[in-house]
Amino acid sequence: MGRITVVGVGWRRGQLTLEAAEALTGGARVVLHTERCACAGWLREKGIAYEALDGLYDEYDDFDEHAAAAAEAVLQAARDGDVVYGVMDVRDRSVVRLMAEAETLPAVLAGPPAEGALLALVSGEARCVEASDWEDFHLTAREHCFVREIDSRELACEVKLKLMEVYPEESVIWFMAGDAAPVKLPLYALDRVEGFDHRACALVPAQRDLLKLERYDAEHLNELLRRLCAPDGCPWDRVQTHESLRPYIIEEAYEVIDAIDEQDPDHLYDELGDMLLQVALHAEIGRKHGEFDITDVTTAICRKMLHRHTHVFGKDRADNAEEVLGLWSRNKMAERGQKTVAEAMRDITRALPATLRAAKVVKRAAEVGVQPESDDALTEACRQAMTREDGLGEALFDLCALSKRRGVDPELALNAATARFVQRFAAAEAEMREKGLDFADLDPEKLRIYWGLVKL
Repeated sequence: MGRITVVGVGWRRGQLTLEAAEALTGGARVVLHTERCACAGWLREKGIAYEALDGLYDEYDDFDEHAAAAAEAVLQAARDGDVVYGVMDVRDRSVVRLMAEAETLPAVLAGPPAEGALLALVSGEARCVEASDWEDFHLTAREHCFVREIDSRELACEVKLKLMEVYPEESVIWFMAGDAAPVKLPLYALDRVEGFDHRACALVPAQRDLLKLERYDAEHLNELLRRLCAPDGCPWDRVQTHESLRPYIIEEAYEVIDAIDEQDPDHLYDELGDMLLQVALHAEIGRKHGEFDITDVTTAICRKMLHRHTHVFGKDRADNAEEVLGLWSRNKMAERGQKTVAEAMRDITRALPATLRAAKVVKRAAEVGVQPESDDALTEACRQAMTREDGLGEALFDLCALSKRRGVDPELALNAATARFVQRFAAAEAEMREKGLDFADLDPEKLRIYWGLVKL
């Protein structure tokens, strides 16, 4: 296998660097990705033979297939000796494929980048993307974006629409076609200019004025809150604490629930935004006090999802939603160093409403086959009422009314009953563990026996 050297030949003749010229005239076999470049004319003038891969454009419509075929053609050529592979930009997909598949890593002479002339018009780095990848663009208006190889008006239209999801349509951009000088135009007019070919490119400058944006991402929210919580920001925002914001977390959660019940998507994303604001505001307060920041928050939840979905990211298996919930509970207990189900029950936050906390405790017990009481313990009237959601609601309402008449706080009463259940469950679990047993070892009848051994 011969040595492969990838050479960036640039778009125009004057962009051919000295080391590129030396490689092209060094006697190795020359393969050009396309003959539609100034380098081809330069090679002809020098009397240097070359071959071009333009025929692959007609053979393959898919860009990835085309790149694979171009890389394979270069590898085939290298089997007979050294090869110099000329591309206009070394970030070409065929080069990426070639670097991955070559037995020996090819040498790369980068040459001038396609965006060089346009980047002189802005300060800072730019995200560089290939126009044909428009469906996979990951953009943010906080960054400059350079789009290369806009080779058709149809492609320019797709690119424009994708860019306008992030940048305002009135944004002033720069467009450069071939050897022509850069021209200024509004983003919405990108597909209305002339000169589209493999050399056409555009630069969309970053838009950092929040008031001019039409869409915002998570980092914009963080930036906005940093501004509001700054010493010269909003008097209300800058004095908030984790404790002062406690009521809003609960309030926003219930408003999200209302929006879900209404089945109104517009209302739902609006309320989810209010909830997200609470998360971001707590993170900004944490950052100001050196406690944590938003990345700590996202890292914590990502780690949790990775560690608890071991059926997706590990070797466990779960074939249905019920098995997933059981696996989630086991992984959560292992993560927290909990050895008994009772420990997991006690870990359920006491700040929950009593009904929600009771439901979570009952759910944990049901996962190991324990039911607090059988339906037989209920009166026939209650059982009939509870066969429907509205009937259950009526029964609960009547119980609250009864509590009021008896001078009992229903929240306190239910929390006390939940605590007694957890205490009884822990005692039953301890009895089993003393005998070396686990919930999984017992059938329903034996579970009832152990449950009946403990009375509080």
